[in-house]
Amino acid sequence: MYKQFFAHMESVTLPLFAMGVFVTGFLLMLARTFLYKHRSDFEPLAALPLNDESSTEVKP
Repeated sequence: MYKQFFAHMESVTLPLFAMGVFVTGFLLMLARTFLYKHRSDFEPLAALPLNDESSTEVKP
């Protein structure tokens, strides 16, 4: 099905541009995730599953 669709396209610029935008966005998200230097922001969140409180109340 896709082979027939792309076989009749005169220009593949739009699909290549969309793929480039996707790959660029994905790489930027990966870089932000792994190069983020403020680990102190993540430490309380990482400890949440280990929290002994079994309260369902949301605390501000």
